[in-house]
Amino acid sequence: MLDGLKNKLRSAFGLKAKPPANNEVPAEIVNNKHVQKAVLKKARRRSIKKLALVFAASAALSTGLQYAPDLVSTKFDDFMAQKNHGGDYTQHFHAADIRVYDRFNPLYPFHLAGQTTKLTWQEGMAEGGFAAVPLTIVTPFLYGSALWKGFTDMLPGNKLDAYSISNDEDLKQREVFIRPPGDFSLTRFMGDFSGVNGQKLEFQSDRDELRDILFKFVMLHEARHGDQIKGAYAPANEADADLYAFKVMKARGTDEKLLNEAATIVAHARAINGAVGGDYGHASTFTFQRGGQRIFDAHQDAAAFDRLHTLLADIDSKNHKAFPDTMPRGNRYFYLTLAMHKQGLLEEDPGLKKAADAFIRSLVYFDKASNGKIIDASYDLSKIDLGYLTEKYKPVPDKLTPAKPDLTPTRAPAAPRPNS
Repeated sequence: MLDGLKNKLRSAFGLKAKPPANNEVPAEIVNNKHVQKAVLKKARRRSIKKLALVFAASAALSTGLQYAPDLVSTKFDDFMAQKNHGGDYTQHFHAADIRVYDRFNPLYPFHLAGQTTKLTWQEGMAEGGFAAVPLTIVTPFLYGSALWKGFTDMLPGNKLDAYSISNDEDLKQREVFIRPPGDFSLTRFMGDFSGVNGQKLEFQSDRDELRDILFKFVMLHEARHGDQIKGAYAPANEADADLYAFKVMKARGTDEKLLNEAATIVAHARAINGAVGGDYGHASTFTFQRGGQRIFDAHQDAAAFDRLHTLLADIDSKNHKAFPDTMPRGNRYFYLTLAMHKQGLLEEDPGLKKAADAFIRSLVYFDKASNGKIIDASYDLSKIDLGYLTEKYKPVPDKLTPAKPDLTPTRAPAAPRPNS
């Protein structure tokens, strides 16, 4: 460490005098606190300059890629044709330009960061020029966060993480960029969407055909997001995207039996993921049944699955001794829900009961598809303790200092003054 500091001192002061015979900086210079601060300050400035240059080069690359989207993405219809799903799909969407990212293109993180920053500025400036100042302050952090997300998206083993980004521009000018799913299989889809082991499942339709339908579902779902209004009623948007994807496939003449089975799989997977995974924002199960919804309906659905998930997590922590350590959370939550149903606790909350019933039906559906390999019908529900739920909450004893009585004597009221 001392040798490094000596070298920095030589560089900082540009010593032209003949150095000592042993080529060392005199100790009085090395140990001088003012000299040490000057060296560290100069080194810090150099580091900041290097970081600034890297940031500027990255921002310049991100900006340039906004004008050359073909370097990082493919038009939606071309992408679907490459996946052997040819056809003019963009005719079913309003956005002017729908593109699909090249998932592992090294330029992808830079375009994503630039696109995210650009959309944020467009939306901010649409609200008025006064937004420029806060946007200027937040932009470096926004850009850095998006860039980091882009790089982490490319890490090996990343889950099925399809998403789309767009803004609320007029649809005739709107750009949509979709990050597609990675290695897509029926097993991977089931695992990511519901936590159910898809290898155990036997469906009525061919697995390869179901895989193709579900891949189209994911892509059409994301394309639909590009047409929607952003920033509001997210549960309704998600449910609409699910429903519209199947409407498009139906309108294009997809086999009805195959389509119905795929829609059933998605509806049940959404219910399980809402109850077990806590993903209440994608609670589209009841939307499939209704064929549509009010925004209020979508919020009610989401709230019901949120309550169910939160309640099950609480009961699960209370009953950790009732299950083997190796039992998956989905199975534990299923037995807990059955226990609540059996004891009539769900009757007190119709919305909660509706979500719980959907969760039970969904796991039973996949259990049948696995030939009974998921649910243990012999599990003893009496092991589960739900009694504490109906007990009055007993708070920790109060720890308050009693207020001291005010012993200050009060003055007698003054005698009334005679009227003049």
